[in-house]
Amino acid sequence: MIEHPEGTAPGGDPYYIVAAGVAADLPKLVLKHQDSFFVADPRGDFPNLPGSEFGFYVDGTRFLARLELRVEGKWPVVLNSSLSADTLEVAVDLANPDVVEGDRIALLGRTVRLARRMTMYQNQLYQTFTVESFAETAHELVLSWDFDSDFADVFEVRGFRREARGTLLPVEHTTSAVRLSYRGCDGVLRTSHLLFDPAPSELSPTRAVHRLALRPGARVDLGLTVSAVVAPSSVPASLGRGEVMSRRREGRERHTAATAQIRTDHEYVNEWLARSRSDLHMLLTDTPQGPITYAGIPWYVAPFGRDSIIVALQLLPFEPEIARGTLRFLAAHQGRQIDDFTDQEPGKILHELRGGELAACREIAFIPYYGSVDATPLFVILLAEYLKWTHDRALALELWPVLECALEWMTGPGRLGDDDYLRYVCRSSRGLANQGWKDSFDAVMHADGRLAGSPIALVEVQAYLYAALVGAAEVAEVLDRRDRVTPWRERARRLRERFERDFWMESEGYYALALDGEGQPCRVISSNPGHCLWAGIVDEARADRVGTRLLAEDLFSGWGLRTLSTRERRYNPMSYHDGSVWPHDTAIAALGLRRYGATEPFVALCTGLVEAALHCDDLRVPELFCGFPRLPGFGPTRYPVACSPQAWATGVVFHLLQGMLGLCPDARDNRLNLVDPVLPPWLSWIELHGLRVGDSSIDLLVSRGRHGAAVEVLDRRGAAEVIVRR
Repeated sequence: MIEHPEGTAPGGDPYYIVAAGVAADLPKLVLKHQDSFFVADPRGDFPNLPGSEFGFYVDGTRFLARLELRVEGKWPVVLNSSLSADTLEVAVDLANPDVVEGDRIALLGRTVRLARRMTMYQNQLYQTFTVESFAETAHELVLSWDFDSDFADVFEVRGFRREARGTLLPVEHTTSAVRLSYRGCDGVLRTSHLLFDPAPSELSPTRAVHRLALRPGARVDLGLTVSAVVAPSSVPASLGRGEVMSRRREGRERHTAATAQIRTDHEYVNEWLARSRSDLHMLLTDTPQGPITYAGIPWYVAPFGRDSIIVALQLLPFEPEIARGTLRFLAAHQGRQIDDFTDQEPGKILHELRGGELAACREIAFIPYYGSVDATPLFVILLAEYLKWTHDRALALELWPVLECALEWMTGPGRLGDDDYLRYVCRSSRGLANQGWKDSFDAVMHADGRLAGSPIALVEVQAYLYAALVGAAEVAEVLDRRDRVTPWRERARRLRERFERDFWMESEGYYALALDGEGQPCRVISSNPGHCLWAGIVDEARADRVGTRLLAEDLFSGWGLRTLSTRERRYNPMSYHDGSVWPHDTAIAALGLRRYGATEPFVALCTGLVEAALHCDDLRVPELFCGFPRLPGFGPTRYPVACSPQAWATGVVFHLLQGMLGLCPDARDNRLNLVDPVLPPWLSWIELHGLRVGDSSIDLLVSRGRHGAAVEVLDRRGAAEVIVRR
């Protein structure tokens, strides 16, 4: 059990993520399929390091905590390790170290190659080894695998403290298989079944040993299949790597068949696009309602309302099926009753849904949990935007009761006051004290450092509410529910007027972070008002001042926007939400600046994010990085427990492209508008194929010119009209 350091979690934050120093320093290989994922080191091992996240997980439980390969009792030499471009497989090439017997070298190092391949399908992990000898004489090689499981819930791995755990059961094994079993406090039997093919020379409860007699030029194939089984299910058959890869590719092709293809003249932007699309498809999970992206590996392999919606918005022009699946999934789990433990109320959209032992035992509230003040308005925004791109009236009609229920919550119980503001308070004993996107315990404060008391009205949440009311009125118009249009638009107008009066700080030329439970403004400079530009609530007369303030050096690090100004009492560039840089947050603000015609600041933020991406391993942008000022010749400082990949960070490149192109769809009138398209100096052209608007599909070439960007329609399938507005 991991104890929280003294003072790390004031107020007893049970969801603080503990950073294990050694593990945080190691590069990691990650892979996900559906509800399963693994985190391995560069050898492909799950090393036995205290407090580390290494292992094989299914539905929130670590079914294998240790899997370490040794060659003659030593670590093998890593030649190369990488994730395939399609994110379906990890490839690790290893070699033997020097094998010394007495005072002589019995086997020279790097004379035997071990090609390790790792993939997953459903709840099974497949590892194959091809052993090739390049030695000049025959020799014996001993390979051993040490393995173990703790069946820890992912929250335990993060550092969650429990009063009691279940029982590890005696290990069972045959000549070729091992069963590791655990009966949890929820009464459920969980089993890790390890099947070796061929049977090893020796097999014990914790180790398998292969003694290989290798001739010169010999080639030997070894396999290991790990199945995660939750009673009463039985162990599924091992499919073999070939069949697994075939099924995985079929599934990937299904998701990519109808996606818009994007190409630019910038080699690294193309690589970033390819990596991001592959990572997002890895994070994509099939549900009965359709595909939805899980939030990130390793801590957030689960559906999240806010995260999944924002990713769907980032990808909407290019992959609208993700938005459709996200909307239907979240609608199916909309709050239906009052339940303080899960902060559930009728109409609310969920925050997070977890499986596993802690959820089953109600030791955590995410079963699902509804402690999100912004997921509900964001849901309505997504539905309105989806309708603009697709004119899918059938889905809008299906979800109309969900939208109405969401609006009833936002304009009723969600207000928690006598004005129109949307507020939050945590009622759950296991819930989140803060329920905006900055949901760490210390994310909302006053200028003197005092934490704000609830119920809290966040600045960006009022902007989301405004956009949701406007969007809901647009949906009502399309569906001929005209009795709703005027009341919702009038409510949006009143909200905007009051917002400008209560949140504006004239001395700063900026908006306050929040109003506290007493209605007093938190006069703090943060990145949150950037979201207000994106949502369109900001008065035109104030937009320039907000943009100027965002780009000041206390907020803009050179890579992106800090979540909190360097001048604030609680500023800490290494914190989660009080001075770090979140790429998706910066991208949202960038699109907000574009909305108000602030092209140069938009380009500055785009450039910072692109240059940050170029410093990231494999162009994989992490969840966040530290907020230290940019230093010439160096990349951004990493945050040690950031998810990577993380869905809304991965979607940033698609969001930025939307902003550059000025995409404004109107599928109802069969029209695609490009509003004042602009390309930054480092990008000459963008080419899109298969961009869908309603029933039409369009191919476009957008080229940078002396005054804005030129747009050429390369091809068109359907009758959609393309209009460039300047």
